[in-house]
Amino acid sequence: MKKILIVMLAVLMACSIFAACSKPAEEEPSVQPTVIAAETPQPAQTASATPDAVPTDISPTTGLEGNTAYKPVMVQIDNADAARPQTGISYADIVYETDVDGSDTRLTALYNDAVNGVDAPGELTVGPVRSSRYYHQWIQEEWDALYVHMGGPDQTSKDETDIWGSSSEHIKQRINGAGKHASNEGLFFPLKDGHSQSEYAAIDLMKALDIYDYEPQALQSFTFYPQQDYADQPEISEIGLYFFGNKTPLASYEYDSSSDKLLRSTRGKEHTDAATGGQLEVQNVIVQFVNDSAADDGPGSDRRIVDVKGSGDALFVIHGKLMKGTWERPTYDSATSYKLESGEEITLAPGNTWISMLPAGKDVAVTYADGTDETISGEAE
Repeated sequence: MKKILIVMLAVLMACSIFAACSKPAEEEPSVQPTVIAAETPQPAQTASATPDAVPTDISPTTGLEGNTAYKPVMVQIDNADAARPQTGISYADIVYETDVDGSDTRLTALYNDAVNGVDAPGELTVGPVRSSRYYHQWIQEEWDALYVHMGGPDQTSKDETDIWGSSSEHIKQRINGAGKHASNEGLFFPLKDGHSQSEYAAIDLMKALDIYDYEPQALQSFTFYPQQDYADQPEISEIGLYFFGNKTPLASYEYDSSSDKLLRSTRGKEHTDAATGGQLEVQNVIVQFVNDSAADDGPGSDRRIVDVKGSGDALFVIHGKLMKGTWERPTYDSATSYKLESGEEITLAPGNTWISMLPAGKDVAVTYADGTDETISGEAE
């Protein structure tokens, strides 16, 4: 009996040992979650596959974060040799450069972030403020900005060059310091001692902002996101824009890769801002080839007609990379589109932008980072 009991116990123990030994085989599927878990960095891959998320609090004029307000002031700034260095030009979000008389250019500067941002100063002096041309007013229409200038041609032999002609009808509010249509002239003051106000006028943009009495609605808006580095495009060392002849470029930009900025020079000298003392740094440069002709609007006139409507070739320098493309503005009440040769709309880098409206047929001299050179000449229709 005892023997039988011992044998039965032995059998029972053997069965339980066997069951214990065979248990891992039954639980083998439970190791599968470990394998799945090892492959689950899927969300991280999806996030990195999508470019940087588009910020929601960006400036409509620079694409920089921190200012969503849109109440721009556009100012006509002199760019004759005696006018440099200008005051406050480096604070402009967008600057258009146009031929004004066949030997000098004029700057049409749009200020939005500096006057509406959270860090806006108590005062911001800019100048010298000079006269408008009718085509500057068509540039103003793209942005619907409060417009600041010191007079301009108002009795010419051609209606199209009269700044009070059809080109003025869309302007909702302006500050004009000279001529029979002067308005708010008390906001101007002499910028330089010993010179008249009409020659070197300055204006405080924060005081100009105080009299704004409408809500601007821009035709134009630039694309900044998703950001593009255009890494497959050639990098430049310098470009020179020959507005007037081929001896010295009127404007040139040298690319500083350490700051990812284009450093501007004018007539071979560093172009600086009297307010900061520093050389002008530009994030994006657009060269827009336009039709440019003599106005012939009166005896002794050397004024120009710059056609900002139509289409033509364009060059873009973004992150130091040069791309070729086109521009088009079918009507004055439409925005200018800027596209690559592929037809894709250009994406600017967040920051300031200078647009040089270069006469068609004039040269742009390019020196690439690899030391090679190219001369580019564009056309316009």
